[in-house]
Amino acid sequence: MPSSATEMFAGISIRRIRGFTLGLSVVVAALAAWRFGTGSAASFTVGALASYFNFQLLHAAVGRLGAEPSPGSRRIVLLFVFRYFALGLIGYATVKVFGVNPVSFCVGLLVTTFALLLDSLSELIYARA
Repeated sequence: MPSSATEMFAGISIRRIRGFTLGLSVVVAALAAWRFGTGSAASFTVGALASYFNFQLLHAAVGRLGAEPSPGSRRIVLLFVFRYFALGLIGYATVKVFGVNPVSFCVGLLVTTFALLLDSLSELIYARA
């Protein structure tokens, strides 16, 4: 149970960002398949999945700030450092496997950023109401 309204609000916002991320991923992947073909849609989907897991990793890393070090927190730090290498490797493999322009993968990496913007916009709209 959250101890304050701030913690409760942060949990709701994180769930909303995850929902926006998944919703945007499905809609844009369907549009990409229709407009650019299944290879671009698959490349976008891999980028969107990488974006989602990167967000999860960042959320876990921020949640560990100020906590006592534990084996789990050391693992998160290693994953945090390793993520750039992994994103580059995944991007390269995706472009080689699907034989598409890397733009679709890079757009997929931005899905969580757009989800954050949508969440901020919804907060601004509901704050004014």
